[in-house]
Amino acid sequence: MDIRSLNKLISKISNYSAKLLPVVKNRSNDEIKYLYDFGIRDFGENRIDDYEKHKSFFQDARYHFIAPLQSRKLKFISQNFETIHTLQRKKEVDLLAKFKTNNTTFLQINIDNDINKSGFNVDSLFYMFEYCLESSILPSGLITIPSINSDPRKVFSNLSKLNETLKKDYPQYKGELSMGMSDDYQIALDYGATIVRIGTKLFK
Repeated sequence: MDIRSLNKLISKISNYSAKLLPVVKNRSNDEIKYLYDFGIRDFGENRIDDYEKHKSFFQDARYHFIAPLQSRKLKFISQNFETIHTLQRKKEVDLLAKFKTNNTTFLQINIDNDINKSGFNVDSLFYMFEYCLESSILPSGLITIPSINSDPRKVFSNLSKLNETLKKDYPQYKGELSMGMSDDYQIALDYGATIVRIGTKLFK
């Protein structure tokens, strides 16, 4: 993506009071430098080995972990990533509470109940939210990824409604929405996304 197109994209996202989170999986430092030089300091990572390669070069960046969590790697993730987007199990909540690293966290919901997608089902949302609070963890928001056969409008609309209910019930809850990627970020913005995770589109 050239400078003009990148500036236009960021302006559009900013007009929705949202933030761009570049997904840098499998990207070289040279590719990322283009975004870094533009002033971007938040990057979404799927793999620890990629993170270590990028962190050695972009030391002042803020890193977000956006892949499913593995318990044995969670301590490292909690100590090195400012934000964790994929909290979905009680065990993960217990470990984060034990580590006391004060990460920004998002609860991942599998709205479609798609066996190929990560996240807990909608019926577990309020239980999981309460469990987090009991563990002194206040989630900052929700995240979901639509199934390939789903209408993203319906998925993002449903997540937005759930988010509004949480905001009414828990005044201390920020109500962020991490949703939307390269192919559907515009729809996500229309339904209240505050973070859009874009990868492919940025590196064309």
